[in-house]
Amino acid sequence: MKKQELNSRDAIGLLVNSFYTKVKVDNLLAPIFNNAQFFSWDTHIPIMINFWETLLLDTASYKGNTMQKHIMLHRQQPLTPELFDRWKKLFYATLDELFEGPNVAEARRRVESMSSLMQYKIAQSQQKGFIQ
Repeated sequence: MKKQELNSRDAIGLLVNSFYTKVKVDNLLAPIFNNAQFFSWDTHIPIMINFWETLLLDTASYKGNTMQKHIMLHRQQPLTPELFDRWKKLFYATLDELFEGPNVAEARRRVESMSSLMQYKIAQSQQKGFIQ
């Protein structure tokens, strides 16, 4: 398959759907993502398309609180560094397989930043007196 630019909502939809196709069968991530107690695929996919469209195309599609959702999930299912590493590995593999251009580097930068910040905030949320 010829690589394409990551510069439209359709391309972001391809990224998100292709990435989560990998997640659904991954031995570390699938048990979390396939657990209906935590979320629904029908809801999650459109939210993630909006999220990445907002980050990479400078739209205002996403209106959620990513950090709060991950802190709440962590309380039910610990989000370990190993899980974040696998998330990054699968996301990067999807980027590398399908896309080229400047937004690929920007997506990688955003993933690194999000991973570090989420892990930091999750750790902070375990501290006494943390306000959500």
